[in-house]
Amino acid sequence: MNDSDALVAGEILQVPYSAGSAPPRIPLPLGATDCHHHIFDPRFPEHQGVLPLEPAYRTLAPDVHAYRLFKRRLGLTRSVLIAPSNYGDDNACLIDALQAFGPDAARGVAIVAPEVSDTELDRLHRHGVRGIRVYLAKARAPDPAQLQRLAHRASDRGWHLQLVGDRHTEVLADWQPLLARLPCRIVIDHLGFVPQPGGGASTTATTVRNLLDGGNAYVKLSAVYVQSKAGYPDYQDVDPWASELVRIAPDRMLWGSDWPHVGATTQKPDGARLVDRLAVWAADPAVRRRILVDNPAALYWAD
Repeated sequence: MNDSDALVAGEILQVPYSAGSAPPRIPLPLGATDCHHHIFDPRFPEHQGVLPLEPAYRTLAPDVHAYRLFKRRLGLTRSVLIAPSNYGDDNACLIDALQAFGPDAARGVAIVAPEVSDTELDRLHRHGVRGIRVYLAKARAPDPAQLQRLAHRASDRGWHLQLVGDRHTEVLADWQPLLARLPCRIVIDHLGFVPQPGGGASTTATTVRNLLDGGNAYVKLSAVYVQSKAGYPDYQDVDPWASELVRIAPDRMLWGSDWPHVGATTQKPDGARLVDRLAVWAADPAVRRRILVDNPAALYWAD
């Protein structure tokens, strides 16, 4: 058996911030990557002026140790750490976690100020950062000129911009003309925050389709619970939109757990069922391998 054919079975484990304990129904291909999760570590102070983390996340910290349990339960090989907004543009927690996981197991996406220095970007690159997270509707949202400058600097390093829309307003459409012209690749968070149910007919869905047609955009199949009205455990109203995305651009889809699921304020999702949902959207194992292994490797581990 070649490494490309190897499968990794998950384990029965109880993991913080995840319902259930069973592994996914089907084993994952070796190299399967969780392209969106966070680490919150109480050793690192939160940024003043940013919405603070809920107290529950401090008492049972979603730190490196807890996420390693989550990886084992699901059968994941690699992951991409995403800087959360509560640390502002201080990436100390992100870098600490990247060092703990190691460069073959993890890459990162940082939040930076628009005026960030080249020296700082180079330092982040050495620690495994390969993208810049940009909020379009909260925190320190850039103006169009700032976004263009960040895109050029990301392009110079082979990075991408990861764009966060808004769960309440269809803000992505306002940025479409500029996003289509950016010189770097873009990654759209959380299925574009397409509203549900029936989100495929929304303005945001049309925007996402147009950006995918341009050939430079990726979409994260993540955080299904944010816009779902059907809710736990399977968030089935998201299925038509996620399935369409997989059908039209399988080479630019990424899967992410969004652990520890800060956006799920009542019932935390079952991580194994989130993996199993991908098998509904991508029934072909070869397509799932592309989403879980090949696309992340090309975007985050090209160098």
